Amino acid sequence: KGLHGGSDAVSVLGREAIGVTRSGRRIAAAASTRDSYPNSNLGAALRQSAALIRANLGVRAIAVDSGGWDHHVNLTSVLPGVLGDLASSVAAFFADLGDLADRVTLVTVSEFGRRLAQNGAHGLDHGYGNAVLVLGGGVKGGYYGRWPGLAAGKQVDGDLAVTTDVRHVWGEILEARFPSVDRTKVFPSAGGLRRLGFMR
Repeated sequence: KGLHGGSDAVSVLGREAIGVTRSGRRIAAAASTRDSYPNSNLGAALRQSAALIRANLGVRAIAVDSGGWDHHVNLTSVLPGVLGDLASSVAAFFADLGDLADRVTLVTVSEFGRRLAQNGAHGLDHGYGNAVLVLGGGVKGGYYGRWPGLAAGKQVDGDLAVTTDVRHVWGEILEARFPSVDRTKVFPSAGGLRRLGFMR
């Protein structure tokens, strides 16, 4: 039967390799020529993400890592740069997507927050409470968190308390954007979904 019709491992892998090559060509053809992306790792990653989306390959989720946020030292001199990079990269990404932007919901999340008190190196060590930003298609603007307060009795070991499980944020996005996906299988230990109401 040959490569196209055979069911042996070599034929199957050969067909998959051809499919990957075709997908690569589609991604390359969809690559942005915009020069509005910042010259940074995040800018490059979001440029590539936009190309994947425009190539219409059936991509449903993309994870992008953005480093440089571990501010143990000199917070005030480092933070403006990474915040500027984040803002410029995200703005360029949505501008690049154009009409496809309504199909994309972007979430920023960190694995930990920062402590409230500055350390001896003018930075902030690892803490609890954190901020999650959600923007793009299907998102209603506004603030949907519950502010825990900074009073000593409201803190957790001197840190901002966590009031929302981030899995509930992702769960609400899943329900809105992918209603056929069973959220309980994606986040089996998250408990009942506490809707925040930020998704349409």
